[in-house]
Amino acid sequence: LERALPGRLAAARARVAGFLGAARDEIVFVPNATTGMNIVARSLALGPGDEVLTTDHEYGAIDRTWTFLCGKSGARYVRRPLPGPLDDPDAVVAAVWAGVTPRTRVLALSHITSPTALVLPVAPLVARARAAGIITVIDGAHAPGQIDLDLGRLGADFYTGNLHKWLQAPKGAAFLHARAE
Repeated sequence: LERALPGRLAAARARVAGFLGAARDEIVFVPNATTGMNIVARSLALGPGDEVLTTDHEYGAIDRTWTFLCGKSGARYVRRPLPGPLDDPDAVVAAVWAGVTPRTRVLALSHITSPTALVLPVAPLVARARAAGIITVIDGAHAPGQIDLDLGRLGADFYTGNLHKWLQAPKGAAFLHARAE
């Protein structure tokens, strides 16, 4: 185990990274997407007046994480309602982006929402956030194996997803992707 595990993990990371359109060294394994989101959320230096923008369709554990961390740091957690029905991606982008202010530091979104199973148009939101200097953190818990992913092309700063939901990996198999930059 001691001799073989590092090489096998590196090979597994390379296969997962290739499947996701990422570099091997941008991927680490984590127990689940919620753990990946917590790693990122707890590593960001948020302060009084900073804002974390999200939607009203986010997973409960992630909502609680951001609420807790924003309360602790003095940052503000902004939950934007999404317009229904969600059949127009441009309306979703406009609704989310309407919540951006000069204080917005983080855009935290689900790729596929847990409570509603909607695929959010994260690509245009990530592009806008990058242009505005806003960090993007995407919860892709339900995305790998259900929709095509190319993390290099998507360009999110951080993306986490489960491998056990739709890729038939063992429970406790998930990843956190961090862009090299």
